[in-house]
Amino acid sequence: MWIEKYRPKRLDEIVGQEVVVTRIQGFIKGKTIPNLLLWGPKGTGKTSLVYALAKELYGEFDEENLMQIETADFIEQGKKWLKENKTFKFFYDEQKSAIDIFKEMIREYAALSPINASFKLLFFSNADLLSRDAQQALRRVMERSNQTCRFIFSTTKPAGVIPAIRSRCLNFHFRSVEKSGALELLVRSLAKEEGLKLTEGGLQTLRDYARGDAGVALTILEAAATGTKTIDRGGIEETVQHAFLQRKKAEELVDLVFEGRYKDMRAQLELLIGEERRGGKEILVGIHEALRRKMKSAMGKDESKLFARLFVYEGEADLKLCNSLNSMIHLEEMLMKMSTAVEFGFL
Repeated sequence: MWIEKYRPKRLDEIVGQEVVVTRIQGFIKGKTIPNLLLWGPKGTGKTSLVYALAKELYGEFDEENLMQIETADFIEQGKKWLKENKTFKFFYDEQKSAIDIFKEMIREYAALSPINASFKLLFFSNADLLSRDAQQALRRVMERSNQTCRFIFSTTKPAGVIPAIRSRCLNFHFRSVEKSGALELLVRSLAKEEGLKLTEGGLQTLRDYARGDAGVALTILEAAATGTKTIDRGGIEETVQHAFLQRKKAEELVDLVFEGRYKDMRAQLELLIGEERRGGKEILVGIHEALRRKMKSAMGKDESKLFARLFVYEGEADLKLCNSLNSMIHLEEMLMKMSTAVEFGFL
């Protein structure tokens, strides 16, 4: 996959985060780093920086001295994930709860001696998803294991990390790669490397769908390049329709909102989330685009007020999805509010 093929191998290959990279390089020269909290939007290079940092610190022993815990997987799958993951299966105990296994695993790993180094790295991605109980346990391990282990946390929501951990870390903010122009630079460079002809329309459409996430941009570009060397607007849109929520399904959902068909709305949501395994954010993006298309076809002052209200409801749902693991509740609430506004004219 291109997202791995083109993942930065060195810190100086990370684009758009020059301030952070310079600071980290300074620590590496001193052969040590503090505990770190890396926060910012998705797809801005947080995970890539940790991998590159480990490579430059440990050389050939980077994999032995870096343990990454995908917090989202642990939260979603619990003991099943611990049992099936080859890195953690040795800590698995059928008689213990997932959180107890987690605490024991962290304590034991943090206490182990590093290989040909002064300390190891323990990296938690999406750290805000950890419960307060788990974070409090981590805080205590951080205090006891400073000689053998450094802790790195990445998150899009730093407020979800308890103050006791935030205060024990050096905080680094990762800027949006879209606003800094780094995303466009990255996409153009990759397209050139792969021998692709990327049109301006194709680039703009790719940026619209990626929404500042470099990982999403590379995934779409790779899929769009299958069987062709020309990447244009139509090619990107066709790829996205297959890879993400299809336009037709999003438009059907919006039509149900305007028709006031509550049961059908819920059934459609259950299908998308339950059977098709669509993410809440993905569904929300599809609804947003469908609403924009419907708004363009509407005329009149009253319609403008109505759509403004619908987009407010969308924004509220977007915020709630950032702090919840249950997409169904918030998306259903949003659709009900939208349908009520359409039916009764709550402007």
